[in-house]
Amino acid sequence: MSTNPDLSRYAWADYLDSMDGLPDPVILRGPRAARVGPSASWGLASALIVAIAAVWISELPFPPFTLSGKRHPIEGVMVAIMLGMIVANILPLPKLLHPGLKFCTKKLLPLAIILLGARLDFMAVVRVGAQAVAMSVGTIVLGLGLFLLFIKWGWVPRKLGLLLGVGTAICGGTAIVAAAPVIEADDKDVTFSVATVTLCGLAAMFLLPLAAQVMHMSDRAFGIWAGLSIHQTPQVIAAGFAYSQSAGDTATIVKLARVCLLAPVLLIVGWQAARSGHHTGKRVQVLQVFPMFVLGFLAMALLRTVGLLPDLTVRLSGLLPEFMVRHSSSAALGAGPHDVNVVHVCDTASKFLIVAAMAAVGLETRFSALKKTGVRPLLLGLSASVVICAVILAALMALRA
Repeated sequence: MSTNPDLSRYAWADYLDSMDGLPDPVILRGPRAARVGPSASWGLASALIVAIAAVWISELPFPPFTLSGKRHPIEGVMVAIMLGMIVANILPLPKLLHPGLKFCTKKLLPLAIILLGARLDFMAVVRVGAQAVAMSVGTIVLGLGLFLLFIKWGWVPRKLGLLLGVGTAICGGTAIVAAAPVIEADDKDVTFSVATVTLCGLAAMFLLPLAAQVMHMSDRAFGIWAGLSIHQTPQVIAAGFAYSQSAGDTATIVKLARVCLLAPVLLIVGWQAARSGHHTGKRVQVLQVFPMFVLGFLAMALLRTVGLLPDLTVRLSGLLPEFMVRHSSSAALGAGPHDVNVVHVCDTASKFLIVAAMAAVGLETRFSALKKTGVRPLLLGLSASVVICAVILAALMALRA
């Protein structure tokens, strides 16, 4: 076997096996493994540069959706993928970037998913009430069920269908990113899925407030409708607050409760993938291949729920060399107490690491690969979104919410 393989032949998912309890691919062993570390810095730096640009763009004001804190309605995940794809398809990227890009998806992504659990408070499910929780569960069952049917009928490949189902049913790009390593999805499927749910979410973000105005929906009813029908959290917040302050508050709470259900869905998907042997082509012991980072995700969510991720007060005096404190031009480095919100730190770090990992995916994606996917999955994603919106609306009207 050659010890100098062409890294460009390997898909993104080929480097995620170690996250699922399997050994590292052969490509990362042997004489070449010693050179992966130093060379990874170039690809890592490239992904971080794209990620920083994506975060900046995603935080730009986007009128008229400015009431929610002037957040752009397109998440940084999608911006990072698109920027990475543009760079990768315009510039001839050297092969020396590949080890660093693989490092982002192999190491940074599972860490980001674990930290993502810190933003989930299971008590949010209790606060929205039994009716909203039941509708959230129904939305997830409906979204995943539709795509399982599409897969069974042969309308969409299995992995792409699962990603679209999870993204449509739960929380858009974040759910897709979290589910991708569980089922060892290809990079082109991740990119296509994120693009599809973002497009569907954007359409719903603009159309649902207009439809609600025509139907004279109450603030609470629209908040539930938006929280359950629109895919990505920034889009939910933008649409909710565009309708009213009360609708925005309701939509946000419902959406967070829906996001809490990501954890059990990932457990089920990971268990089923391991049980059916999709990791190795044969039936295996579930614990050998189960994605352990999902348990880390659940552990962080549990710590958040029981209040073990508290606010801290840190005194830098004595922790930093005196000359650094004395000559620092930044107030953040000054002596004295500094409040640190652990949940906020974990959430911020998680979001940025996910953006960096998706920037790496974009940098390895070619438009030619997306052409092979075809238009059918996009139409199926749009159709599923329309069905979910219609079913939730019918339920709200029947319940007179």
